[in-house]
Amino acid sequence: MSHTYCYQFAHVANVLQRRQKPAYIEVCCNLAGLTDPSFIDPPIPFAINISHTNEQSLKAAVDAAVQVLDKSIKPVLLAGPRLRPRGRREAFLELAKALQCGVATTADGKGIFPEDDEQYIGYYWGGISSEGTCETVEAADVVIAIGCVWTDYSTMGYSLLLQPTKVISVGPDRVTVKGGETFGCIDCEVFMRALANAAPTRRASLRNHRRMTETYEQPAAFAHWPAPAPAGSGDAKLTTRALFRHIQEILTGDTCVLAETGDSWFNTVKLKLPAGADYAIQMRYGSIGWSVGATLGYSLAAQAEGKRLLSFIGDGSFQVTAQDVSTMMRFEANPVIFLINNHGYAIEILIHDGPYNQIQNWDYTALVRAMRHNGQGKLFTARVGTEDELAEALSKALSPECANHVVFIEVLLETDDCSKELLEFGARVASANSRPPNPQ
Repeated sequence: MSHTYCYQFAHVANVLQRRQKPAYIEVCCNLAGLTDPSFIDPPIPFAINISHTNEQSLKAAVDAAVQVLDKSIKPVLLAGPRLRPRGRREAFLELAKALQCGVATTADGKGIFPEDDEQYIGYYWGGISSEGTCETVEAADVVIAIGCVWTDYSTMGYSLLLQPTKVISVGPDRVTVKGGETFGCIDCEVFMRALANAAPTRRASLRNHRRMTETYEQPAAFAHWPAPAPAGSGDAKLTTRALFRHIQEILTGDTCVLAETGDSWFNTVKLKLPAGADYAIQMRYGSIGWSVGATLGYSLAAQAEGKRLLSFIGDGSFQVTAQDVSTMMRFEANPVIFLINNHGYAIEILIHDGPYNQIQNWDYTALVRAMRHNGQGKLFTARVGTEDELAEALSKALSPECANHVVFIEVLLETDDCSKELLEFGARVASANSRPPNPQ
């Protein structure tokens, strides 16, 4: 029977290498101590063949894609979240440089393509896309969508005008050309590199986007926002706009940004990431509370690369998984957590309001300090309600003394102080969610 376990472990190792995803192995507690002649120390190396590309299928897919691109005038590349695993970003960049067309990302694909690159045209999220991006993508004659995941959230309540007949859809292991022919058993990294060697150059979409935005540089994040408050008004109530102006100023190439479900999506996606910075959100399920546990893992991984994570978490979300902050201190993680306290589930209020969206307000900073029992763990906390208080907290949080601390900054905001993008998103998703059923 133990030979079966050996096979299962080997199988899981093979799949995780091939799919570039985390794996979960469950072992019954009464079996964990079993021994077998095949269990030796050191173990016999397990040779894994992670390539699963059928060469004939690959050639047919590349030929079909090139045939479409040869006839195109203004194609666009669109990057989705499934490009994050190892090797895929580099292959995507290679394809982008071969095509020389405009390159957009989905909101949950932000950070995959360098935002300081001349080909970057912004993020595509329907009516709340960055300036000129929605028009450029939806007016393209061909969109090469790679690693995209389409849900009610990523499509703004299924309101995108992107037609399948104009899309070359590239998934982790298959390619579909213009909603028709589908070619399987193709690793997307292998496909992108093969297409890069055969694709024609097409710059028209990039020129069109530049004409629409009337500049050869990407517009600065929040350029449409009001100018910073004049000196002497720093004791006024803090607003979401003021908060993210300050955040934009502290971003560096060694920064990672993580945003929880809610208005943090719409505010962080507008940030302009410096070269080297990274970004993560979880959009497929919109899992409220996901970000606290994700902050634990992401911050430790970022530290190993000499980077630091900034996490933006709503008060309602934090209440679901708050205890993970204790584990962060235990393992000496150093994230900077911005707890957005707007007294409830703001995104849910706009999608479907009700008394269940009102939550019991906590003393969040006191709760986190209580996790540092007997001084065990490095922690800095602050509660800010004005710009002056925010500036002071950021100065301390980013100082050398707090470089190895968990930083927890509670940001006090009004419940209705939200982005205009959240207002539109809420209305569209609410409409999609309330549509009558369509029996098949």
